[in-house]
Amino acid sequence: MNKNQKLTEEEIQEKIRQVNGAMSQEGMPLTDEIKKTLYDCITGKTTYEKEREKILEKYRKIYG
Repeated sequence: MNKNQKLTEEEIQEKIRQVNGAMSQEGMPLTDEIKKTLYDCITGKTTYEKEREKILEKYRKIYG
């Protein structure tokens, strides 16, 4: 997505619904926490890279 392109709230919610639908078909529906993280990434409050690094750090602490 072009960084200068702004999505409407409806478009953002539709993107999240689409991802949730695809994940639900695989038996892994999104939690409210994950939906919020996706929302924050889409709206620019955080980035996918930052969120990915948080997850990696969490599991590095657990599994070394």
